[in-house]
Amino acid sequence: MAREPQQPASRQRASQRPGRDTDEFARLMQQGTVDVRQSAVRRRRSPVVGKIALGLAVVSAAVDASAFAVFMGGDTEFAFGICFVVVFLTLIAAVLGFVAAVGALGRWYGAVGVVVAFFANPVILIVIVVFVAPELLTGMGA
Repeated sequence: MAREPQQPASRQRASQRPGRDTDEFARLMQQGTVDVRQSAVRRRRSPVVGKIALGLAVVSAAVDASAFAVFMGGDTEFAFGICFVVVFLTLIAAVLGFVAAVGALGRWYGAVGVVVAFFANPVILIVIVVFVAPELLTGMGA
């Protein structure tokens, strides 16, 4: 009795696998249930969220600048109150910008909004001033 040559394991597995049911594929194609035109049409998402994030970040930067002017004028309590509000505004702008950038809801507006919100945050500005130009802090509040 002659032994049949053994097939490699990968061939044995491939021959045991059920093949593609071409009758089912032909039936789907004839019924028109596979519509390739639908995949080519993409709905454009509105960039409103990114624009809101960028606008809020710019407004936060402007309010932060006014808080700095109030601080230089001598009213430190009011300036600190404004900065407290700006911290939360920049946090909201950064979160909205991140959502816009990740969710394609105004991707570039959102990314720029995150950067502007980061640098408009009073805490970040103080850290930058401490490391870059500490000599500016000697004359403040005197």
